[in-house]
Amino acid sequence: MNLELNPRTGRRQALKIGGLSVTLAALAAACGENRTGDDAPGRVGNAPVVTTPPDYEVDDAVLLRTASSLEYTAIAVYELVRDFDVLDGELLDRLVADHQGTADVMVGLTEDIGGVAWTETNPWFMDRVVGPLVESITSGDRSDDDINADLFSMVTALENLAAASHQELASAIGETDARIAHLEAALLEARHASVLAILNSGDSKNYFSPALVGEDVARDERGGIPYYAISSTFGETAQIDLIAGPADENGVRTTFSLQTPSLNSFVYNELEPDA
Repeated sequence: MNLELNPRTGRRQALKIGGLSVTLAALAAACGENRTGDDAPGRVGNAPVVTTPPDYEVDDAVLLRTASSLEYTAIAVYELVRDFDVLDGELLDRLVADHQGTADVMVGLTEDIGGVAWTETNPWFMDRVVGPLVESITSGDRSDDDINADLFSMVTALENLAAASHQELASAIGETDARIAHLEAALLEARHASVLAILNSGDSKNYFSPALVGEDVARDERGGIPYYAISSTFGETAQIDLIAGPADENGVRTTFSLQTPSLNSFVYNELEPDA
């Protein structure tokens, strides 16, 4: 079964834009006369190298392997923040246990349909999302308060991403039991995100997003994007923006866009764990 999840802008659109930039650069290079040197297409701007997603089959086993990889990624992130004053130890243990429980369900479902279970983190998300985020948050001469606040925002954003990912996987997968499991996981991780959003504010002001009544969402006191227990209508899976890390010389902080799994972040059947 070949399929794609709902197309989005951002990372997915960048693949198209990147390909267009390379084409235009090659055309410009071809217009010059008597040019010598490397015939490879030039690159325009400071964009990362465009990678083509693998041309592998996406079946139910791939989607379940991807789901378990996201759970192990969440566990890895929570184990990382144990070294910081971000979350109460009892709450952190509960979050890790919930994600491990969901991972176990996805592993079992993978094996039930004859797939090879995936019990490690998602390589793409660790390399392209978690790694850059943690590096940015902990870089520079930042105070412990700033680092802890950004890490708290990061885990909240990742819980929202996990909930959205399970919603999309539920709509894409064919097995009924797997659909139910994905929706149960989405509900659980949406509750995680809600608890974290309320804890972050300490009162009821972060219960409902102003966007639900057509109002603008103001930045918080640190210039970040606030999270709410109920941030949108149920079922919305748009990209999640996170502002983190130190400001540059112009006072601008980096915005990271988190998106649900797609062709370049699926854990294909052909992918094997690192030795």
